[in-house]
Amino acid sequence: MKDKYIVLPLLVLLAFAAGISGASAADIPSNAVNLTMQQNASDPAQIIVDVNYSDDLQDVDPTVAVDAKLELLEGNITDATIKWYYTGDLSGPSADYTVPEGVQEVWLSSFTGAPVPQGAAKLYMEDGNSYRWLFVVENANGKVFRVRASSVAFQLNSTGGIENETVLNSTNLTVDLQPHFSLANLTVNPLSGSAPLTVNVTVNVTNTGVAGDYTAELKVNGEVKDSQKVTLATGETREVTFTYELPAGLHSVTVGDLTPAAVTSTPAAPSASPASGIYLKNVTVTLTGPANSTIYYTTNGSTPTVNSTKYTAPLVLSKSTALKFIAVVNGASSAVSSASYTIMKPVTLTYYVKVKVKKWYKKWYRYYGKWRYKWRYYWTYRYVKKTSTYWQIA
Repeated sequence: MKDKYIVLPLLVLLAFAAGISGASAADIPSNAVNLTMQQNASDPAQIIVDVNYSDDLQDVDPTVAVDAKLELLEGNITDATIKWYYTGDLSGPSADYTVPEGVQEVWLSSFTGAPVPQGAAKLYMEDGNSYRWLFVVENANGKVFRVRASSVAFQLNSTGGIENETVLNSTNLTVDLQPHFSLANLTVNPLSGSAPLTVNVTVNVTNTGVAGDYTAELKVNGEVKDSQKVTLATGETREVTFTYELPAGLHSVTVGDLTPAAVTSTPAAPSASPASGIYLKNVTVTLTGPANSTIYYTTNGSTPTVNSTKYTAPLVLSKSTALKFIAVVNGASSAVSSASYTIMKPVTLTYYVKVKVKKWYKKWYRYYGKWRYKWRYYWTYRYVKKTSTYWQIA
């Protein structure tokens, strides 16, 4: 009896005994046994083994036995339990084997509860029929390992030892007992709106491996902002939904490593103080935007962009101005705000007025032999300089 055990959950192989009188193991036709094994796509913890036996096995002498040997080629599944459902039905009888540390191979007939012990009489599979076995690997989730299943003919000597081993058929299989998650159908809604903008993000998570937990991560501008843990069975798809409030700015929103969606959270429009109106002489205008914003403005009525003049201090307007301005936060521009200021400037007018005035003069005359005079006048005109002040649009 072989003392080595194989550790692969793939314990897939046929274990059966058969023999021919006076023959050696080498006398068994090489095509007497055909076997294949594969992981069950709907339940990766199951290994499916299909075994086909030739009618030639009916003539095998009892001194020759045929058994299945499992070998662990890569990986480690110490303490994993392999359950062999030899009727191919999970509700049927089974044999099991717990993998000890350091063991690299095991004979199927050495399973606890195996239908026929190693070296015994012919098994029930010697009739030339085909059989399907199921091997279920327990306590090995998260492991990836490679196993080889071999159908081996050998002879038992008088002491029960094995002689003349001949491999009749062999196949390898990599067993993957890890969950494998994929993301698809990312939706982000809405893609634009006024800040703060609440977006709903949905994504489908699918597991094509063994059952396991997956943590879906919501990423905004490359940073994880939220996460959800979901448990998915093999082949299960589940929709995961996030709700998140985006501050003003341009954002890339995604889940995991999917291509992100571009979302614009439009900042509030900036305001001006004082408001539009008519002002005497100069007016000082202060522009105010949302938090962390940069304001750009024009004074000629054109639409401002990030290439326009940046607002850094209150504006002193000395002439009538059509002011337009925007607030920019993290690359997102607000709606255009506008304000119109009419500046009135004082103007002094100089003019001349024609005025009628008395012109006085002395009139000399003789009076009793003496010269005397008296004041007389006449009317004349002259121009008088005047000034006047009025308000004019600057």
